[in-house]
Amino acid sequence: MKRRIAIVGASGLVGAALTERLVERGTDEIVALIHSSGSAWRLTRRGLPLQQVDLLDRDALGTTISGCTHVVNCSRGDDKVMFTGLGNLLSAARTARVRRFVHLSSVMVYGDPPHPASINEDAPTLPAARSYGAIKLAQDQMVAKAASAGLSAVTLCPPNIGGPYSYYFNSLVGLLRSGEFALLDDGSAVCNIVDVDNLAHAIIAALDDGPEDGRRLFITDDEPLVWSDLIGALAPIAGISLQDVPRVSREALSAYRPKDRPRASLAKSLKHLISSDVRQAMRKDPLWERIDQGLRATVARLGSATETRMRLSIEGPMRPEKGRRRAGLNYAMCAQQLRGVRHSNARARELLSYQPPHSFSQGIGAYAAWYRAHHGLDTGFADLISKLS
Repeated sequence: MKRRIAIVGASGLVGAALTERLVERGTDEIVALIHSSGSAWRLTRRGLPLQQVDLLDRDALGTTISGCTHVVNCSRGDDKVMFTGLGNLLSAARTARVRRFVHLSSVMVYGDPPHPASINEDAPTLPAARSYGAIKLAQDQMVAKAASAGLSAVTLCPPNIGGPYSYYFNSLVGLLRSGEFALLDDGSAVCNIVDVDNLAHAIIAALDDGPEDGRRLFITDDEPLVWSDLIGALAPIAGISLQDVPRVSREALSAYRPKDRPRASLAKSLKHLISSDVRQAMRKDPLWERIDQGLRATVARLGSATETRMRLSIEGPMRPEKGRRRAGLNYAMCAQQLRGVRHSNARARELLSYQPPHSFSQGIGAYAAWYRAHHGLDTGFADLISKLS
């Protein structure tokens, strides 16, 4: 029986790569579902009909999924899409009695940095509240609940995704060019990467094989990479050498960590409201200027000592300005080197017979070729482009 596979989020990085591979195989009917046509140009070259659907439209989604034998969820969006949208999709898949539901998760469900035991999938999941990892973990739990109710489902759990069109590689190349990325110490920290074609290969394998209870399977390139391997491969694409990449110690990197947002405090808010800076701005309004003049006159009659005590209680003592935190590094990207755990493909090898078809060097080569073509670096305009970029 010919499979009818709905790919939700078909215009994204993973969805597009998967759609292209399945179209090339020519053995299945592909239902490419997109949210909008803005990023679907890559698929239009294939002559594949694209169906625009809103995951929040339960009825339209049910009609679209009806008749499909398999569903692959590569969708992303705001909280409504990630939760209500996924709920609608799982419900539609159960109603349509699809044979298989493949969901994409993320290694971020294990925290950032992850639990040291997350070499395998049974480790504790400890993402920070309201983080991307927390959102993906909640989705994983929804998929597992649907599986317990009878939906055959599997969850694939990739790290950062490389290969042609990779947003992640593009970001790293841009930061290397601007000097905003630094290798941690000697670059020997563990690096987890999966090539987009390897991930598509794993998804295709999961369409018919693997667990049915929604459990997670790590999917990586399955090579013992360190960060100097990745940055050493991307640096020439950015027009620099590995030696040009700055180094940073763990202690120095911590100085770039964004400060936690201060908690709301009524007392602090009131102090801010009556501070000199705020009152100066408010005095531009004639009414507030008269109120301020009256308050200042009242305080002056209490004496200079009282006035000084009140000022210190509101604004605190004057302090010399501290040196500003050194700017220049992108903390979020650099701090990924602190994750420190190599996620194992052992379970995917056992249950999916997963063997990555492309090596890391092949994936980098494909990305480099795409990058050069995409940026016109092999054309007669390469010098002009380099000056404009």
